[in-house]
Amino acid sequence: MKRALLLLVSALVGWSEGSLACQVGPMKPLELLFAPFFKGPSFIRTNSHGAQFAGRTTLASGSASQVVSTSNVASDSLIFPQIHVALAAAYTTQGRTSLVSADITKTISTTAIYSGAIVNVAMEAETALSSGVERAFRVNSVVNGISFALSTIDSNPSGLTGTNLIWALPNAVPQGIKVNTISDGGYFVLGWADGLARPVDVTLMWEVKRPGSA
Repeated sequence: MKRALLLLVSALVGWSEGSLACQVGPMKPLELLFAPFFKGPSFIRTNSHGAQFAGRTTLASGSASQVVSTSNVASDSLIFPQIHVALAAAYTTQGRTSLVSADITKTISTTAIYSGAIVNVAMEAETALSSGVERAFRVNSVVNGISFALSTIDSNPSGLTGTNLIWALPNAVPQGIKVNTISDGGYFVLGWADGLARPVDVTLMWEVKRPGSA
C-alpha cells in the first residue's frame, strides 16, 4: 500500500513539474531550438495596444519629438530606441562643389535641404584665392527638398583658383534619439537629442523593460 501511494505521489509530482515547465501556447521553431539556454532570438508582438512594451512609431518630418502611449512604462523603466529610416533618393547631407574663377553662384541638389536648415560652408584646404582677393560665401536660396544655392557674399566673381567648397547639413542627419519624458503608466516621449526636427520621416523601433527585483 505504501509503495503504491509513493508511486502515485511521485507520478503527481512529476506531472506538476512537467506542467509548470511547459510554455502556454505553441512555441515558434527558433524558440524551441534555443529555449533551453535563452541564447537565441525571441519573438515580440509589436501590435498597437494599451499595454504595448515594444513597437514602431514614426517621428514625422518637421517634428522634434513623438509621444508613445503605453501603460507598460514606469519612471524607472529602461527604454531602448533605435532608428530605422529609409532615406529619400538623393538625400545627401554633405559634399563638395566647384565655385571658381568667374563663378558667382552654384546650385546644389539634395532632398535633405529645408527652409531654416543650418548649412556649414568652408573652402577646402587646397583651394587658393587669387592675389588680393578676399571672399566669403552665403546661402543664396533654398528650395525645400530640392536644392540650395551658394554664392559669394557680395555677388562678385569668386576669384578661386582651386576647385572646391565643402558643405554640410548637420541637422539633416537622422541620428541621435533620447527619451525626453516618462509618465508612469501612461506614455513616454522620444525625440531628437539636439531638440531639432529633421526634414525626413523616421521610423523609431523601441522596447520598454520594467526593472525587477533579484
